[in-house]
Amino acid sequence: EGEGTMSTLTVKVLESDLRCLEPLMPETLEGCSRSLPDVNLFVSLRLIQSMGSKRCATFVKEKTVKPVWEEEFSLIVEEEDAEIELVVYNLEQHGSHRFVGSAVLRLSDLESGETSDEWYLLSLHPDLQLGGGPEDPLLRVQLTLAAS
Repeated sequence: EGEGTMSTLTVKVLESDLRCLEPLMPETLEGCSRSLPDVNLFVSLRLIQSMGSKRCATFVKEKTVKPVWEEEFSLIVEEEDAEIELVVYNLEQHGSHRFVGSAVLRLSDLESGETSDEWYLLSLHPDLQLGGGPEDPLLRVQLTLAAS
C-alpha cells in the first residue's frame, strides 16, 4: 500500500442565487427562444482525478431561482491535485438537462480538517449571459477534506 494519501471530501451543496435568470423567465420574455420555460434546478458534482471521476447530483428544486438543497455527499479523493466540478442544470419539460453554469474548485486549496463555506461564482452558459440580470450567479458550497 502506502501509495498516495487518500482523503474523504464531504461536499454540502447548500443553496444557489440565480436571480440573474429572472429576466429569461417566460413571464418577462414573451416568445423568446432563450427563455427558460420552467426553472427546475439541480447541481451535478464531479470529482475529477486521473483514477477516474465520480459523479453525484442533488434533487431538483422546482420553480425557484434561489434553490436551497442542503444535501451532503462524501467522495474518496485519491490525489492531492483533484478538482471538483459543480454544474447547475435546469431540468427541462421533456426530461433533458440544460446547462446553466459551473464552477471548478481545486482541492489543493483546502486545508485538511478545515471546513470552508463559500459562495462561488458560476460561469454561465453564453445564452444565459445575454439576457440575464445584473446579479452574480452564485452557488454556496461547504467543503471538508479529512484524511482517511
